[in-house]
Amino acid sequence: MTTAEEFVDFLCLSEHFRGVPREQIEWLVRESKTQTYPQGLIFQPGDVFDDLIIILEGGFRAYSIQSGQRKVQMSAPAGSATGQLPFSRMKGSPVYIEALEPTLVLSFPTSRFHDLLRENYELVEVLVHAMTDRVRHFTTNHWQSEKLMALGKLSAGVAHEMNNPASAIVRNAADLQKHTGSLSESLRTMAAIALNDAEIAVLTTILNRPHEMAASRLPLLERKKREDQLLDWLDDHGIQEDCVTTFVEFGFTSDELEEIRSNVPSSVFPSILLWLTNSLEERKAIHEIWTASKRISELVQSVKNYTRMDQVQDMQEVRINDGIHNTLTMLEHKMRRNSVEQLEELADDIPPIMGFPGELNQVWTNIIDNALDAMPKGGVLTVRTASDAESVTFSVSDTGSGISPENLERIFDPFFTTKEVGEGTGVGLDLVQKIVKQHQGTVKVTSQPGHTEFRISFPRTTPKQAGHSV
Repeated sequence: MTTAEEFVDFLCLSEHFRGVPREQIEWLVRESKTQTYPQGLIFQPGDVFDDLIIILEGGFRAYSIQSGQRKVQMSAPAGSATGQLPFSRMKGSPVYIEALEPTLVLSFPTSRFHDLLRENYELVEVLVHAMTDRVRHFTTNHWQSEKLMALGKLSAGVAHEMNNPASAIVRNAADLQKHTGSLSESLRTMAAIALNDAEIAVLTTILNRPHEMAASRLPLLERKKREDQLLDWLDDHGIQEDCVTTFVEFGFTSDELEEIRSNVPSSVFPSILLWLTNSLEERKAIHEIWTASKRISELVQSVKNYTRMDQVQDMQEVRINDGIHNTLTMLEHKMRRNSVEQLEELADDIPPIMGFPGELNQVWTNIIDNALDAMPKGGVLTVRTASDAESVTFSVSDTGSGISPENLERIFDPFFTTKEVGEGTGVGLDLVQKIVKQHQGTVKVTSQPGHTEFRISFPRTTPKQAGHSV
């Protein structure tokens, strides 16, 4: 195609411009200029659309980059409209756009949109339909991408969390097997020990004293001090057993060891000490296996609760503390990775709200995850819930660098993101706002360097039933 008449004929036959009078297409062609885009990348995220673009030959493809991989969002073939469309809030490209081949287009300047709207009703109607189709397509794809990215982060975190206690179980089971073998070998020696009733009573009294595993709660200097004291005592009595760490972990002191030594025959004391060490190591392995198993059980229950909420299709009573707590559990790995201290202040008397649990999960996940992203090198995350006579409130604050005033005004805009390419799609907070509005709630944000707070309030009274789609 090389002439205006050929352009008009082509567009009149295009499915995208069906129903538009020929004279309006002639007007569009007359007021536009032709332009050819070379094959390859033509727009990047953030590039501003200056014109309405009508593709005559060739075609465009839009894609995003997630985790280093291209993901095609949509295609614009010959005969379709793209670029800046009437009434669209999307002034710039949210994705990469490439020409699949040398592509001939009509470029209609946005400065002439008033003339377009005033003189060409059917043409405007078609362009508005194109805009709504594009918005629907992009938002659906981006929300799905956002959910998948969030799920990927959570699943990676859960896998990491599961690996630690699972490894602990394997390690302690091996230790338990080793110490059980040592106990069996020392049984013959213990059986040969002849203790009278008084000696047995002293030994039983000491062993029955509460000896809990307290070393993990001891300051490092205090633990080192106790280890040195025990090591000195063992050296003074010519005992070479490697049991110092075990005794300190269970709170045994050199005075207690001296009490045992002074009340049993010196010839049997090393055997008693070895038996006691193995017994404590057994208790330690059993305790750590129990702790690790309990941790796995808690993680599995959190995952079950989190995913079960996504299966609910109807609005129901929701106790927000449960979903928030599960979300925090799923994101614990990221807190540790970022060296973030967590302050969880969930009020006990929070009444239920009416809502969709799965969609509210997305609110907690997006807000908390964004707060952690704001503190990549450490900080304090504070999560609170509270209620009053009219509302139930969820708030998250972080001690990151804050949100600049110009970005604070745009954070809820569709596709706006300050994250690096592949780390966010720019619909997380837009999705949060839509879900909160669906639940007749409000979102407020305050930010300054060192303190950013998202505060979300929901009505205590039952809201009107809202549509499930967002």
